[in-house]
Amino acid sequence: MYAFLRGILADTEEDAIIVDVSGVGYRVYVPTALIYETKIGSEIFVHTYTCVREDAFILYGFSSKEELTLFKKLITVSGVGPKVALSLLSAMDHSSIISAIITQDSKLLSSAPGVGSKTANRIILELKDKVDATDILNIPANDSVNSKVLELRQEAYEALIGLGVSNIKATQALNEIEINEDSKIENIIKQLLAKI
Repeated sequence: MYAFLRGILADTEEDAIIVDVSGVGYRVYVPTALIYETKIGSEIFVHTYTCVREDAFILYGFSSKEELTLFKKLITVSGVGPKVALSLLSAMDHSSIISAIITQDSKLLSSAPGVGSKTANRIILELKDKVDATDILNIPANDSVNSKVLELRQEAYEALIGLGVSNIKATQALNEIEINEDSKIENIIKQLLAKI
């Protein structure tokens, strides 16, 4: 129904923001990172997904079209509703989720609150052919290159998490460096630590 909202951030809640659009306050449920990225009183733009139920009319918001697209894919998985999809997008960014699906890392997916191992495996099974590594990495659409780069990316990501770096910071750092199939994991981690 609504494609996006542009307005002023009037207030924040634990899992939602209130967007003032010409004097009307819209409650929009969003990934946790978005709540902390914008200051109250500043302009905000969110891509939205409208969920109409018998007893409720709920808006979900995202900072990018890529997040929204992934959210829509996640809720097509049996047993995954908007709350679980939002929990995943709050626990890690969309690049990490796609990477986990492609590398079949159910452990990473099940680290999100409310996502058990069965749900994580179902997400991988149902979405592995619907997500593409080229959406998250600037690499050629070549399976062997994708596989090696994703493997290195995942290993580096897990190393950062093991060092206590947050999911979001780890992914941001990974997106700032170039990784190719000849990269050495030790050098990747050194570059990442320099970014954090």
